Amino acid sequence: MDAQEAMAEEATTEDPELRRGGRKRNPEESRRRILDAAESAFSRRGFDGARLRDIAQEAGVHHALVHHYYGDKRGLFDAVVTRGLGRLHELEVEPRVGPGGLEEGVERAAGRLFDFLADNRELLRILEGAFRDRDSVSFAVAKDALGAQTEPLLQSIVGTIREGQRMGHVRGDIPAETLVLHGYSVLVYPFIMGAGFAKALGLPRYGEERRDVERAQLVALIVQALRA
Repeated sequence: MDAQEAMAEEATTEDPELRRGGRKRNPEESRRRILDAAESAFSRRGFDGARLRDIAQEAGVHHALVHHYYGDKRGLFDAVVTRGLGRLHELEVEPRVGPGGLEEGVERAAGRLFDFLADNRELLRILEGAFRDRDSVSFAVAKDALGAQTEPLLQSIVGTIREGQRMGHVRGDIPAETLVLHGYSVLVYPFIMGAGFAKALGLPRYGEERRDVERAQLVALIVQALRA
């Protein structure tokens, strides 16, 4: 630990344990708390509205430690988005051809992606807010992070769909890239704009207790759209 980090930790005021010196410094835990607080702040207030001092206070660290680890707000925003999107790689959301054919793989992958979206709504709100303004810093950061984290995965999925088209299992009248985009749109929409539209139009909305129902219905729509 260098002098700047040590000074920042010693200056922490929000955590009583740290204030009394009763807990060993843990840089990894400090980073986690900062990123958790930042994800919540960016989700609620957007990039422009979130303040580093408020994030530091919520994380229970001195604001100097935020600058030490992430440099500035752009660096912190990048770390939050990159960490969030990195969770995708833990889920194996690429459709594989299994004993039940490609449909079985699509169902499994789409179901896992649905659960990822349901469990990472703050991340979705952050990305939605970033993409509203193409001239903003947050747009540039989110675009680069999204490309770096998801492009290899998307290319793999497109390749699998193309193979399914060559084998006659997937409809061939629509490009594989379009099918993948539409499938992702079906899954993402309920978590971004769908709830607001449903409320405005008086349509039924599913709560967490009926997640399984909504997952099954959306996955079924995707599978049906892929069939040759």
